[in-house]
Amino acid sequence: MGVFFFLGFNYFVEMNNLIDLHAGYWNLHIWPNQSFEPLLSICAKLAEHIPLIVLDCNRRYDPSIVIRAARGRVEITDRIQSQRAFICYEVAKLLQRTRTSKTPILVLDMLASFYDENVALSMRNSLLEDSILHLKRLSNGGGVAVFVQPPPAQSDPLGLFKRLQSAAPKVSTYLVEEQKSMQPGLF
Repeated sequence: MGVFFFLGFNYFVEMNNLIDLHAGYWNLHIWPNQSFEPLLSICAKLAEHIPLIVLDCNRRYDPSIVIRAARGRVEITDRIQSQRAFICYEVAKLLQRTRTSKTPILVLDMLASFYDENVALSMRNSLLEDSILHLKRLSNGGGVAVFVQPPPAQSDPLGLFKRLQSAAPKVSTYLVEEQKSMQPGLF
């Protein structure tokens, strides 16, 4: 059983790709360094049809955006269970504690806390490996979609982003369409 949802926003290129929440594997979505508001609107759209678990790894889940996208319909927002993690240790623990079920899971901005320089590089790498194992386990339920942003410059010394990317069965990349400035000349 799979859940397919088509995306369509005017300001992204290639956004008509599919978020494929298919039992048995997980997908990695490389989201641009922009707002997560469109993604939260997608959460509301998905919750119109199915229950959903959102694991928020970097304070990206804003219930007010989801409520607005659901047009205030409480029965939709009640179908979304959200949990938060603030540091990479908590991300790994959150994935470990989450039970495998038929409910699809969205993981928001998973790698953000793994770039914390206060945590030893070897520990971040170990936590990521554990997290990847749990993503595989969780995907046996209702499917998992993991959203990450490209790493900030000089902040991926261990190749954490590349490691997660290589572990994912499917990777989708979304690009921001460049906006052309049409500033009128002075003369």
